[in-house]
Amino acid sequence: MCPVGVRTSHSTHALEIGLAKLWLILVGVNQYQDEQIPCLRYSALDCQGLGEALNAATQGFPQRDVKIHNDFAHQQPLLEDVRTSLKQVASATKSIDTVLFYFSGHGMLEPSSQQVVLCLKDTQKDNLIETGLKLQELLQLLENCAAQQQLVWLDACHSGSMTLLGARGETPIDPQLNPTQELVEVLRQRAAKRKGFYALLSCDQGQQSWEFPQLKHGVFTYYLIRGLRGEAADSQGIIEADGLYRYVYHQTLAYIDKANQQLRVINQLKKGRGENQIHPEYPSQTPKRIVEGIGEVILGLKPDKTVSPRYPRQALVIEGLPKSKSALALGKILSTYGGFEVNYWTISEKNPASDVRKAIQKCLLAESFSESPTSSNSIEETATVFLYLRGQIQETEQGEAVLVLSDNVVLNRSWLRKQLRRCRSQQIIILDCPVGMHTCASLRDWVEELQLGLDSEQCLIAAAAPPPEGERFASSLVDTLNVAIQASGLTAAAWITQLQVELSRTDIELYFWLFGSQGVIEVLPGKTLFSGDRSEQKTEDIDDLSSSVGIDYTQLRDLLKAGRWLEADQETTTLILRIAGREEKRYLDLESVENFPCIDLCTIDTLWVKYSHGRFGFSVQKRIWESIRDVSASDPVLALIIGNGNVAASQTCIDFANRAGWRLKDSWIDYSNLIVEEDAPNGQLPYFGFFEQVWRLKLLGVWEWHSAIATASWWRLCVALFSRIETCQIK
Repeated sequence: MCPVGVRTSHSTHALEIGLAKLWLILVGVNQYQDEQIPCLRYSALDCQGLGEALNAATQGFPQRDVKIHNDFAHQQPLLEDVRTSLKQVASATKSIDTVLFYFSGHGMLEPSSQQVVLCLKDTQKDNLIETGLKLQELLQLLENCAAQQQLVWLDACHSGSMTLLGARGETPIDPQLNPTQELVEVLRQRAAKRKGFYALLSCDQGQQSWEFPQLKHGVFTYYLIRGLRGEAADSQGIIEADGLYRYVYHQTLAYIDKANQQLRVINQLKKGRGENQIHPEYPSQTPKRIVEGIGEVILGLKPDKTVSPRYPRQALVIEGLPKSKSALALGKILSTYGGFEVNYWTISEKNPASDVRKAIQKCLLAESFSESPTSSNSIEETATVFLYLRGQIQETEQGEAVLVLSDNVVLNRSWLRKQLRRCRSQQIIILDCPVGMHTCASLRDWVEELQLGLDSEQCLIAAAAPPPEGERFASSLVDTLNVAIQASGLTAAAWITQLQVELSRTDIELYFWLFGSQGVIEVLPGKTLFSGDRSEQKTEDIDDLSSSVGIDYTQLRDLLKAGRWLEADQETTTLILRIAGREEKRYLDLESVENFPCIDLCTIDTLWVKYSHGRFGFSVQKRIWESIRDVSASDPVLALIIGNGNVAASQTCIDFANRAGWRLKDSWIDYSNLIVEEDAPNGQLPYFGFFEQVWRLKLLGVWEWHSAIATASWWRLCVALFSRIETCQIK
């Protein structure tokens, strides 16, 4: 149980006006000169990352001093250098100031005196007292410091560089490297003597600190960094020491629990295969707080800019035949609660197989095309891809295993395996295969064949549902995710366990594979519950990029999302001509407009309306037309010459073009001069570049310029488009 926090009404005022000063001394050691002291992988990164997070959180405090000693810094983590920094701070502080000392590295017990020593780069194991920073010496230097508020954060009981599958028992632990009991006792004695002392340890007595390659940090410091980046801020955006502790406490426990969930499922698989080598689970790591009588200690304010993850989470939901009512719902949950960038495809007979394969490759190789982080120490979200494929397992006459999504879209198992092996991200692969008689055995082969091996980060879940229950697996996926939405996230391991329970009373065969040697594979990342204005959950539905003719709309979607309106308009024209088969002709005719596929027209319009917030789109233009259309001519003389319909159509066309911003001062604007600004008229885009330009229509073998007949002829194509929108019931 997390201890109850302590808090007073003390405010940030002194720090914000520069009356008080924040002093930070941060130390991290990876490489030790003495070969008897094992090196660590992430302590220097812990120190650097924490320094960046504290710098971001304290931007609002004009008075601060930061001294950083680590393997990558100008100031190395050498004993005399660290001592000098401590003495400089002790001599310069005022009573109103706050001092924070952080150490990540090995802490050791000196055998004869049983003193706790913090091991610096030049510490010698055989001479700890003379070459290491004794904890009592550190506390004495702080005792000489005038600052009334003093914080000591120690991540000093490292287990060593073990992977997720090296939980314990694989290497003997030197008892000197586990000084937690003595650390706690010494710090308690100090806290009892001095008001305003606040110690935070990475683990409790008898425990050790774990490093995870997936996090690129020790788990304790990883959540310190995230908390300081804003996730531990209260509703006013204040990051206070006790709130930060509660955040780190819960998040550290949750991560260790998730790691153990994954190990249990992996062990279940190993037992099912008759293997005896079972991975031990991680012992608990419980961050420890030692404090006596301290009031509110302000560490910073929530940064204005949140840190963007290096790699987005990519998901692709491909719904082949037979179709499922649950596939779209699955995509929406992944987008809204899983943090995935989701593409949703429904496969029809007109989808080219090449486009489907390209979409799969784009999803699986997303990390390969991502930009490098701006800082090597930024907190990175783990790259994760989610691929859902719904189709039927078959075997060709040549004996080749294939997944049939439609009559002309077939994926070879060997091809899919190759793509999975090229992927560098964590993988969650779902095969939903409603089947006939022989699919179960075939599906087991697929799961075996698609496994990447013991060094992978991969979750495979496959199900073969008999005809009466063809929808049950997909609906179970959605149901279990819906249950997890209200919980603290969902790991792939927990999802597998829930699906086993959910499907235990059905005839559905469930197959799975899970392996994560570096860290936890998460389907729905856990929600943080400690900030009053936590970043909001995404509430938008995923984009339905359906096409009846196999068009890939991701490029159009991405341009619209980025607000690159003219590029999106040009892409729209290109796609419309391709859909209508008029790429060589360059312009649509009346027949191609009247037969334009409703699904594709709806997809294009929905994307435009959504990302322009209702300003642009064919349906927006249709409403403008409905408000101005007229069947009577205002010029009776011209009506007698060219007909009432032509005059009425040309008048409506001119009125519409003026409202849409296509004309200026009685003249048509050339497309190359079209400017889309924030106050652009509603309906300005998409521009009808897929129709031959109204001022360049050829009538009776002569180029007509702005004639009423030419304008009326052009406008009838526009009206045909609006009528098609109405026929397709696009609103």
